[in-house]
Amino acid sequence: MSLLVDVVYLLVAAVLSPWLLYSLAFKNNYRQGLSARLGLRALPAPLNQSIWLHGSSAGEVLLMKPLLDRLETKLPEARFVISTVTSTGKLAAEKAYPRHEVIYFPLDLSPIVRKFFGRFKPAMIIIFESEFWPNFILRAHRAHVPVVLLNGKLSSRSYMAYKRTLLVPWLLKRFSLLAVQNEEYASRFRELGVPPERIKVTGNMKYDFAADSGEGIARSTLRQEFGYRQDDIILIGGSTHAGEHEALIYAFGRLRKEGYRLHLILVPRYPAEAGAVEQLLQQAALTAVKRTSLYKTAAVSSLDNCDNVLIVDTVGELRTFYAMSDMAYVGGSLFFRKSNKGGHNLMEPARLGLAVLFGPYNFSFRDTVATLLKDSAAIMVQDQENLYEQLRALLAHPEGIAALGQKARAVMLKERGATAENIELLSPLLLR
Repeated sequence: MSLLVDVVYLLVAAVLSPWLLYSLAFKNNYRQGLSARLGLRALPAPLNQSIWLHGSSAGEVLLMKPLLDRLETKLPEARFVISTVTSTGKLAAEKAYPRHEVIYFPLDLSPIVRKFFGRFKPAMIIIFESEFWPNFILRAHRAHVPVVLLNGKLSSRSYMAYKRTLLVPWLLKRFSLLAVQNEEYASRFRELGVPPERIKVTGNMKYDFAADSGEGIARSTLRQEFGYRQDDIILIGGSTHAGEHEALIYAFGRLRKEGYRLHLILVPRYPAEAGAVEQLLQQAALTAVKRTSLYKTAAVSSLDNCDNVLIVDTVGELRTFYAMSDMAYVGGSLFFRKSNKGGHNLMEPARLGLAVLFGPYNFSFRDTVATLLKDSAAIMVQDQENLYEQLRALLAHPEGIAALGQKARAVMLKERGATAENIELLSPLLLR
């Protein structure tokens, strides 16, 4: 089977070779980590009986933290390997897990996968959400290594695509356990042939990550450190994309002209877009202050001026800036991007007690959105003008900002518990 998978990969690579060559030549994110994924760079020191956790991107990598903290307590002698596909994921993992081995996930060709397995000799593999690499799973199955899916999900589009293949349903039956977010996903996995006894609905671990990440962050201390007053109202745009930068700048500019004392922090999803955001602010007669410039002490005082907008051009600090803010617009949701890209994590600002706003394209967090809206604990905006209107309504009655945030926080606390359930499900596999 592995040989067949390798042949298919090579055929696809041959067909896509012009695009692949172009991407390697001109797109830095494709080049980064390629040699490491091919196993050409020196791998970390050999491990024995490691626990290998894999998350595709920074979001999945950070999601591991509450679980990994508990595993470290439960298994103090265990060695952990953290793998990811993206460069931002690797940076986030290196920052979050300095004591563990952090690697790029191997390219899914059987000789490369075999090399990585030989180096780390995993006793268990834990995959987060929806990463199904055929050769990787086949190698684990042959080596009698249990493979577990945690926080599993399966969109209707992916389900229909997998249903048309024989390979993915066959692979899914090789999993020892699938702990999924809700019954809808569980039903789809069952219909693909996964034995029902291996599927457990445990909820969404992102609620637990949001809960853990909010503890111990002192809002007043952070505001003092970054030069904001304690009574300032701060609006943050978290993980924003093109079009959303403009919408926030438009709304902020109008509100400032109307006399509202409001600060704006913009955290682009991709820090490389900071330059483009800076140009947008200049066009709006606003001053951009980049996060990297704040390492210079003199720059901090400039944030007291409301017309100076902070652009966070670093990785891994969104949580910090959420913690000092009052209102959060969560990006990736105002415009349609792709059918599998609908909004970013709104649980974290909700857990921190911010008034949360987001756009209509938020299907990646559909359950959370439904829960928040049902309890009137967040605001969905339809477009740029509606974003301005909703922010203006909140600022007109500022006591409502804190009240909305507390509602959102209550919803997050109520939904916790998936990580603890997953630890219980993992225990028999870890001890066998």
